[in-house]
Amino acid sequence: MTIYVSQIYPEAGVSYPFSHEFQKHLGGLINAEVGMSQRFTEQYGPDYDLIFRVSAKSGLVAPEIKGPTVFKRDKDVEYTVFLPFDRAADLETSTLSRVLEMLLASVISILNGLGMSTMSLVNNSRAIVSQILSDNKMIDSA
Repeated sequence: MTIYVSQIYPEAGVSYPFSHEFQKHLGGLINAEVGMSQRFTEQYGPDYDLIFRVSAKSGLVAPEIKGPTVFKRDKDVEYTVFLPFDRAADLETSTLSRVLEMLLASVISILNGLGMSTMSLVNNSRAIVSQILSDNKMIDSA
């Protein structure tokens, strides 16, 4: 199993400026911190991948998780995490920090539900957020 992170923003004008490098980096971190679970293997098989789609919606006050959607042909199990988006808010570091914290908490919740050990990810969440925000390659500049 490999864990991937991608982004999709279907609502016009509602998106976060996380880059392609962010997607690769976060997926790599999650892979390094979390191993395969027996529950996931029994439910989907050892050759299925797990994909987290990051999205956003206006009008949400808390993240909304959709899934799993299972694609048997591609051998993917996908979850979409819709993050709250406030059109009036600026996308400064403090806003992006809160958004990343919500994203990580959502991912951890999903992983826990799949029987995966998330203790290391939980313990490193603040450091992960700080590291992402301090790396210019992780945020697309407008």
